[in-house]
Amino acid sequence: MPRSEAPSRGRDVEAALDRLVGAVDRLTVEYGATKQRAEQAESEYGQLREVVGGSGSNGSGDLEERLKRVAAENKRLRETLAQAKERAERLRARLAVVEDEV
Repeated sequence: MPRSEAPSRGRDVEAALDRLVGAVDRLTVEYGATKQRAEQAESEYGQLREVVGGSGSNGSGDLEERLKRVAAENKRLRETLAQAKERAERLRARLAVVEDEV
């Protein structure tokens, strides 16, 4: 590679690394927020389960519906966390390739 291309390639690699680091940072923040929401939902789910279990039949229809919504939200959050983990692993692999090129 001619010397004139080396600085340009270095800047390109540096820019790619900066973009990847930014993506990983955003992913980390998103993962943390989603994990926190999942933990809160799991806690609420447990509380609702206790209430529904002890409420007999009085008004338990509303509680059952709320419990179903919380369970659905928990499922969605778990899927989001799995996707975030997958994305993080792909980004980590990309970073490894870029580092090998530098």
